[in-house]
Amino acid sequence: MKPNREMERIPLLSNSGVVVSVRGSVVDVRFGGQLPPIYTVLRAGTDRQIVIEVLALLDARQVRGSALSPTRGLARGVAVEESAGA
Repeated sequence: MKPNREMERIPLLSNSGVVVSVRGSVVDVRFGGQLPPIYTVLRAGTDRQIVIEVLALLDARQVRGSALSPTRGLARGVAVEESAGA
């Protein structure tokens, strides 16, 4: 059985989003699917070194988090992933 090409593009273990805004250590992230719960750890940046903790659900698609590491290099449009097992 050949895998469906659409299924290959969907990460099965990772919920991903995109940075909408960065204001100091406050980061807003938009998700296309399910929102991560409050206190979930998100990772962004090169090698996923920027750690963000979800502190608020803004609406049905966006969360607001606080960066627990420096946000240098983080900008709108950067991919964000929910950490597995965090």
